[in-house]
Amino acid sequence: MVKFAHIILTLLLVSTALAQKNMANSRHQNMFGRELFTYRFYNFADSTDEQLSRMDFHVEVLNDVLTFLKTEDGTYKARYEVLVIIFNDRGEAIAEKSLLNRITVPTFNETNSRVNPVFHKISASLPTGRYKGQLQLNDLESGESLAKDMELNFREFGRDKVHLSDILFIDKIDTTASGVEYTPNLQHVFDDVNSAFSAYVELYPPEKGRDVEAQLSIADAKGDKLYTVDRVYPSSMQTISAVIPFRQHLKKPGEYYFIVEAKSGKQTAKTQRMFSVFWGNVPMAKSNLEIAVDQLSLVAHKRDIEAVRNASEAERKIIYDEFWLKRDPTPNTNSNELKDEFFGRIDFSNRNFGEIAAGRSGWQTDRGKIYIVYGAPDNVDRRDAGMNTPATEVWHYNRLNRKYFFADRDGEGAFRLVKIE
Repeated sequence: MVKFAHIILTLLLVSTALAQKNMANSRHQNMFGRELFTYRFYNFADSTDEQLSRMDFHVEVLNDVLTFLKTEDGTYKARYEVLVIIFNDRGEAIAEKSLLNRITVPTFNETNSRVNPVFHKISASLPTGRYKGQLQLNDLESGESLAKDMELNFREFGRDKVHLSDILFIDKIDTTASGVEYTPNLQHVFDDVNSAFSAYVELYPPEKGRDVEAQLSIADAKGDKLYTVDRVYPSSMQTISAVIPFRQHLKKPGEYYFIVEAKSGKQTAKTQRMFSVFWGNVPMAKSNLEIAVDQLSLVAHKRDIEAVRNASEAERKIIYDEFWLKRDPTPNTNSNELKDEFFGRIDFSNRNFGEIAAGRSGWQTDRGKIYIVYGAPDNVDRRDAGMNTPATEVWHYNRLNRKYFFADRDGEGAFRLVKIE
């Protein structure tokens, strides 16, 4: 129990220190390189003018990228602007769209939050062609700005032949009084088993063509199709909107392609988009208990793991639950902070350290295991790969007086632990 007692101390104390430390780090990027301000743009046909092409700019903003000010009522507020500017080939601004938003949170810790992002969409329609663009996040409290340069291709969607829009992945589908709303997956990474695991695409039949025969497929990284469905859409429709769920066709973590192929007479169109799958907060269904026990083995004593694994199928879940009940630091509340922290670290590892090429979830990797046991490092030194040197990361744990050295020797994003000092 000595080993686990040390881990309890780490899990319960480090999280508080991290909340205070975040303010000193770069507010634009976390220490593992994942940006706190993410965007994607997707091209669709303009529904009001066939001569125009529409670009939807989706933006994801996390609290930690913003400056919050404390208000008189004790809450914290942030104000920002999202601005899209599009330029022609002479560098002249020809379109500008923006939105303003305000966020209010009750506690200081929530100002550093890196979960539950706010999503925005800005749309712009222009004649077909290539343009340059800039997406800005302007912090109205600090006056700071983040700018992202973009190369934009507004494609043609004329009714003379069959066309396909870009593919938009969906994490959540909500039905409201005003219609159906989609929460996009801008990372193109599915790591939450509760996600909608869906794709949205629009098909545009030719005005005088035959019905559209569409084939929707999921393929693995090698291109082998794992699932295919054929559908037929009438040519009388100007726009066909299709939402395709695919969760049930994914059996393991890895890299996949969502492929759409359309045919109308002799005319064809094809589009595809890559996505990745990592299982994160897996619920404790019977089929997932083995995974949960494997995860627990990273921090629990060997005899506790053997007790679960050697139990009968009927007793296994009971023993697993009792393990966490005995270690609940606040047994008189509905929350088990230690368990929540542990699975929070599992999820963070899956989001940041997964090795797609190897089909390995983040918690199974060397970096993920260190993160789960010790929490976030105080600092990370990262060096990109050189001509004859691999990409490296050095994790500094000042409170432990220890450093962990990782190297990506194969150049595939698989960082291995190579040294401890």
